[in-house]
Amino acid sequence: MKSTMIYIIFYLSALVVSLLPTYIKHKNDSRYYSLGASGAVSAIVFAGIFLYPTAKIGIFILPPFIPGFIFAPIYLFISAYLAKKGGDNINHSAHIWGSVYGILFLIGACYLFSDFDPMYNFTESIKLWLK
Repeated sequence: MKSTMIYIIFYLSALVVSLLPTYIKHKNDSRYYSLGASGAVSAIVFAGIFLYPTAKIGIFILPPFIPGFIFAPIYLFISAYLAKKGGDNINHSAHIWGSVYGILFLIGACYLFSDFDPMYNFTESIKLWLK
């Protein structure tokens, strides 16, 4: 039950946190609207990547499938580029902030509720993969 509540808090807080920067930026623009949960989904995906950085990730059925720790910065770079470019009616900023929040929430939750060290796990997993 405790883990279910942590997950619900994680998801709902990620939804709010990922949309806040966009809300602050566009609060006086009545023509701008954004709705969706992709920022919260990005938070969950990036928490998973941080837990299992060498897990293979791809986009749909398109190869290549690459380790998460390589996929993550590529995803963030593309999201930042598309956010700056604009014009596609996708809130790329929510993806970026959701991703960052996912990692930060995971680190905080691990330190508060367990003795698991996600930073050590992340670095050691990558070291083992590189050998």
